[in-house]
Amino acid sequence: MIENQLSLLGDFTDVRPSDVKTAIEKAQKKGVVVAEDQVFQAAINHLLNEFKKRENRYSPNTLRRLESAWGCFVKWCLDNKRHSLPASPDTTEKFLIYKAESVHRNTLSIYKWAISRVHRVAGCPNPCDDVFVEDRYKALVRVKVKSGEAIKQASPFNESHLNALVEKWKQHERVLERRNLALLGVAYESMLRAAELANIQLSDIELAGDGTAILTIPITKTNHSGDPDTCILSHDVVGLIMDYIEAGELHLKQGGYLFTGVSKHNKCTKPKVDKETGEVTYKPITTKTVEGIFKSAWSELELGRQGVRPFTGHSARVGATQDLLRKGYNTLQIQQSGRWSSEVMVARYGRAILARESAMAQSRVKTKNIDLSWGSKR
Repeated sequence: MIENQLSLLGDFTDVRPSDVKTAIEKAQKKGVVVAEDQVFQAAINHLLNEFKKRENRYSPNTLRRLESAWGCFVKWCLDNKRHSLPASPDTTEKFLIYKAESVHRNTLSIYKWAISRVHRVAGCPNPCDDVFVEDRYKALVRVKVKSGEAIKQASPFNESHLNALVEKWKQHERVLERRNLALLGVAYESMLRAAELANIQLSDIELAGDGTAILTIPITKTNHSGDPDTCILSHDVVGLIMDYIEAGELHLKQGGYLFTGVSKHNKCTKPKVDKETGEVTYKPITTKTVEGIFKSAWSELELGRQGVRPFTGHSARVGATQDLLRKGYNTLQIQQSGRWSSEVMVARYGRAILARESAMAQSRVKTKNIDLSWGSKR
């Protein structure tokens, strides 16, 4: 058996996940508790290390979700004295039942994905492939849907919000407000996600000569082809960017990120320079910082008094989609602007607007002078 061969070899250089999976399945049929077997655990740890070497295939956000969800599963297994790797179908089913009581169905799917992914890369049989686990997961989701559980949509950050903030912050003496305003303008016109906004380089902005600029977007959640996307930034947003760059003493031709941290001394944070090598290290702002910028905009506009939930990193994408629909652009045009692979997100973000534009709404809701006299003649 392969586990005996591994024990003799003492290294796992040529071992593939499929080899370990086959050996585990044979061992389990003989009653071996793989999670307590030193040879198998050594092979599994080797495969996990190999995955770590190749983790750049995922975005940082995806890796964080994977680590968080898997860590939650491991903790639950430890608390309940169960093995997590490999986990049995029974353990996985009970975990999903437990988490379904407190999380949204989308989060539940992330837990299921994380368990599946880690088992696959570690060469362990995937417990989520078990028919009972699959049926249980679908049953839990179905119950949540029937109970009315809905996907909470981010509060829209609309053009009117951006215009109001321009009036408040454009001439602000603090670099922080200039940076925040520029970021919100770019977020609205580019429809980028929080992590994508944080990763914009100064060199990604190319002035077009007519007051507009071309923003190069090398990597996004939906584009991993290596061929960059681009979008046009308006004269107004380019003005906000240049105001911020001048206030922060930055330059488009220098290295580093467009949106930087701002010190308490009202200065953009400088990159770290290694005294020995002279190597310059630039640090982007975090997605948490981007989220904080949206929340500060919500607070500045005092939208809480109107019952509006705080903005999130997705608010500009939602608001821009809704504004474009109101202006008469079709779903395909908006899909292309948001760089979505389908029209699903356009429909989700703009469902209320699209409902008013449906054939029945056009036919009935906007019809005037309907004769209802038949009700009194009966």
